[in-house]
This record gives sequence, structure tokens and C-alpha cells, in this order.
Amino acid sequence: MTEQHFRADLFHEAARVAARVTPPPVRRVFMPEPQPDPARDPEFGAVQLADGSAGLYYAWLGEGQQGMAQRFPPATLEGLPALELARYFLREDEASRSLGLAAINAMTTWWWRHHGYVPPVARDAFGASFAQTDRVGMVGNFQPLIERLLADQRPVVVLERKPHLWREAPGLRVTGDPMALSDCSVVLATATMCLNDSLETTLAYCRAAREIAIIGPTAGFFPGPLFARGVSSMGGMWLEDADAAIAALATGQPWKPYARRFVIERAYYPGFPPTASA
Repeated sequence: MTEQHFRADLFHEAARVAARVTPPPVRRVFMPEPQPDPARDPEFGAVQLADGSAGLYYAWLGEGQQGMAQRFPPATLEGLPALELARYFLREDEASRSLGLAAINAMTTWWWRHHGYVPPVARDAFGASFAQTDRVGMVGNFQPLIERLLADQRPVVVLERKPHLWREAPGLRVTGDPMALSDCSVVLATATMCLNDSLETTLAYCRAAREIAIIGPTAGFFPGPLFARGVSSMGGMWLEDADAAIAALATGQPWKPYARRFVIERAYYPGFPPTASA
């Protein structure tokens, strides 16, 4: 499979939704200008539908997201059919894919609410369980978890694109070589892989893993295409008060008090569409 296959599969889920029940149109789009800073929490953009449902995109992906508000004036997107904006996920530029993913996330929230499905509250921030013998792989720098695992004497491998961060320490290897994931029994990976077109290639190195968890605030979409690729769980953020969350994002205030973490496990996902009794 290719990255385009994943994006096509995820968009197809959104299209199936829209074919059954017309989703609310786009109400507003929030697009911050990327200003990555290791001393600050990551920033996120958002798409909100007319019923209040909203979805996020990671706003620090890189140069491809610069000037988004000028390239896609928010006023021109307001009122668009949700599926039309979701279709941007199929485009090849990162800015369009960002908006498309956020629209799919918003459609997913709306659809789950429409069917009375509430994703389970996460036990912790990472949505994975660890045995003492596990070798844990990570795609993304989950520093608090790294420290916890090392304190428990569990070996950790971190796949990192930036060469200046590569290093080795007792129990820890930070490397740019994806082959290092091939002997990991548990892998935690950032949902940003779904946006930067690295999901398929990375999962190919994780076939030996007992558990693969895709996590992050932007993991708010229909999980079926992930589960079909061997992912065992998806952990994201449910925006319980999207208006307040977006207002906080726009003013640089904490937004997570208006959201809650959830984890959907492949074995317990009710499928498509979920039923009200699930």
C-alpha cells in the first residue's frame, strides 16, 4: 500500500458518511501561522461544523503550512459542504491535507454524536500497555513516557528525523533508521504520520509489534483504515466544548481543559457505523 491509499481510504469513510446523512456545513476554520518553538506546546488549527463539532490539525508540520490563511482565506471556506473540505486531504500539498484532515476529524465527531457513540475515556495519555519484557518503539518524542519507561528499565527506541537529536544512552536509542523499530514489541506513533505521508512506510517496519498505537490530538478520525493496517488502538482528543477550545487556541491559552482523551481499541470498536447501543 502507499500513503495515497491510506488517504483515499480515510476520505472514503467520510464520503460513506455523507452519502447516508448530509453533514453540517463548515462553520469556521482556524489557521494559525506556524511558529514552532521547543519551549512551547505544539499549536493546532481547527475546522468546526455548523452543529459545533470540530476537528484539529497539527500546525507545526513545516514550511508547507506557512501562509495558509492567505492561501485559503477562512471566509471563503465558511459554508462549504464538509465533504468538499474533507476532499482536500487527497491533495498533495501539506496545507490542503491539513485542512482536509481537520474536516474529516470534525465529520467523525459529528457522525459519532449522530449515532450516540462516545469513544472510551483513555486510561492514560498513551493508550498502550507494557510488559516488563517489552522493547518500546516511538515515532514522536513522548518525553514523559520515555522517562517513565527508562525508570522502569524498559528499553526505548525513538525514530527521529532530525540528525542532531540522534544519540544513544543506557536503555535509549534515538535514531533515524526505521529498521530500529523492527524488533520492538510495542510501538507508539504520532498521528502526524497521517498528515506528512509517512504512515505506510513506518508501519512496514512494525510488523513484529504486539501493539501499535497511533496517538495525538489530531487522531480524531474514523479508525477503520488504521485498524485495517494492523494498528491496535487510536488515541485522540474529544473536543467537548469546541467553541471554548478554539477560542483558547486563538489566544494562546490552554485548550485541553475543554477536551478529554480517548482511546479506541481495534478489538472493541463497534465498526462502521457504530450503533447507539455500542
